[in-house]
Amino acid sequence: MKKIGLFLFVFLIIPFINADVISVNSGGNEQIVIGSDTYIEGFFGCVPTTCTKLGYNCGTWDDGCAKTLNCGSCASGYTCTSGTCVADVIITPPGGPSGGTPTANVAVIPTTINLNLAVNTNKEQIISVENLKSTSTSVSIRQTGLDNMVILGDTSLTLESGETKRFSAIFVALNETGIFTGNIIVGTVSIPVSLNVKTKLLLFDSNIVVLNKDYKVSQGSDLRTRVTLLPMGDEERLDVLLNYVIKDYQGETYLTQSESVLVEKKMNFVKNFGTGSLPLGKYVVGLELVYPGGVAPSSAHFEVVQKSGTDILGMLIFILVIFILIIAILIIILIIRRKRKQEQEVVQ
Repeated sequence: MKKIGLFLFVFLIIPFINADVISVNSGGNEQIVIGSDTYIEGFFGCVPTTCTKLGYNCGTWDDGCAKTLNCGSCASGYTCTSGTCVADVIITPPGGPSGGTPTANVAVIPTTINLNLAVNTNKEQIISVENLKSTSTSVSIRQTGLDNMVILGDTSLTLESGETKRFSAIFVALNETGIFTGNIIVGTVSIPVSLNVKTKLLLFDSNIVVLNKDYKVSQGSDLRTRVTLLPMGDEERLDVLLNYVIKDYQGETYLTQSESVLVEKKMNFVKNFGTGSLPLGKYVVGLELVYPGGVAPSSAHFEVVQKSGTDILGMLIFILVIFILIIAILIIILIIRRKRKQEQEVVQ
């Protein structure tokens, strides 16, 4: 009977024990791959990140070890935006300063930019800016992380109340393939940009799509994606290399994975990635399909957000149910043992 009880205990408990081994450039699995400067979660202990590594100079942030990282505060006339002190360009909501939280001066469309380009080509993107103030306003236009890859038609705009103006941004693909990230910043509004630069002669194309609702992933949950591989010419059997990457819009890489796939015709499959150690923020998940003589990259935007109270409650209920089941099984085992003991005493 002791052996039966031990077997049931091991059978129930073992499936819920996880050992996350996270390695650099591991191939073809679904574990997150963190650079050597980031801790391996739950294995060697936690090494907190720093404001310098995050590139932040203000605000409070998650340090990756369940504690708060304070990166300082901004001087008067500046607001902490995505970890950086930016000059205030705001309006006061109705009711004065106590009427609510200030909002941005302008509305910008599009809110994100994701372009496919061939090497040594360019593509124009029109960006619309609307003045939300009741008075005229001026906003600056600049870029970060896209040096030599974008030409801005204007460096500033002056708009009357309610006026909308447009400016062009010409994105330039140089002679290097890959996935490049950065931002176009209009006043205090930041537009995340990802450029997928491919070879001119394409024998294959690739596409990666985020499946999580609203492209948001609760911290610690899986990023779910769908990958499509598409032969562009005559169908033939060919081994291709798939390189996956997760990076932010400051160019910092948080994950790399690789796997080989035999492609005969159009393929679709689901690919999941762990996000356990990713700080809260906006990211790009990228895929590079590498074949003899060419590269076909693609990427998709997603955001890591704080785990909601519903997620935490669901986990607590799950743990409670498992605990109750274990207690119930132990009670049943004890009852059976006592009954058998009583039967043996009667026989004697």
